[in-house]
Amino acid sequence: MQIQSYSRYLSPQLPTNQTAPKMVTGTSLALPKPDTVDLRSHKARELPADAIEHHSVQFFFSTEINERLDKIFADKPPEARKGFDHILERNFFNSQSTYTDEERATLVEVGLTQGKYLADQYMTDEKNAAEFLDTLHLLAGVAKTRKVDPATGSVSYVELPQKPQGAPNDYVNPSKLMERYDPEAYKKMQAVTTNQTEKVSILIQFVKKLQHRPDWIAQYRNEQATLLSDLKNTKIANRFENVNTKDATDFVRQMNTLAENASVSAFTPLLQTNLASFMKILAKKTS
Repeated sequence: MQIQSYSRYLSPQLPTNQTAPKMVTGTSLALPKPDTVDLRSHKARELPADAIEHHSVQFFFSTEINERLDKIFADKPPEARKGFDHILERNFFNSQSTYTDEERATLVEVGLTQGKYLADQYMTDEKNAAEFLDTLHLLAGVAKTRKVDPATGSVSYVELPQKPQGAPNDYVNPSKLMERYDPEAYKKMQAVTTNQTEKVSILIQFVKKLQHRPDWIAQYRNEQATLLSDLKNTKIANRFENVNTKDATDFVRQMNTLAENASVSAFTPLLQTNLASFMKILAKKTS
């Protein structure tokens, strides 16, 4: 959009026989006083307790995992997906740095049971529910790999195998192989920030090298398969696993009772707040 300016104006002209204006004394005209409002007499408007709603973020794990979750929740009420996202953010991958390892472990247990509640309440198809629970347990296994860098305080988790959408099951990421088996070439490629042609050239040279090292590819595939198997079979003792997840009233009552148990009584308020937040999401029907 362009704004045009004009430099030519009509100049005001006074008749030549007009008497020059004079200043005279007299009573000045009173200007109207502006309206005023005493803010001290007004109370600030208070928002309802539920006016501000927290929306959990949606995590990305891998194309395969996220597509599976999207498919599972495609025909479910929005609050079911929001409840699941709450489990991920508040139970499995909570960013609160002050939580102890024991608190995190208990939150994961609670998250697994909350996930079972979602399956029983929203997933009537047994195959659909089983696929969801398998994925839930896999992500709980990922949560258990949490590591904190003592120097920087940064948090990391094991990375799930990645493959582009539509890629075959035996796909291998050449960049990951380069990082593992030719770290010098990988470092050189990462240092290239502007010349994409050079970056691609380095990658192509490594791919040519891969043609003569099928053992690298085989080892990489075996390691990725082992990683997935280990995550899926992660042993997680769950003190909440026998809670009734088929009835909302029993579920809340039993979860709160167990949260007051001596073994977790030190952080009972944390668990009860977490449960209340989860149930509040499910109680809010989203149109």
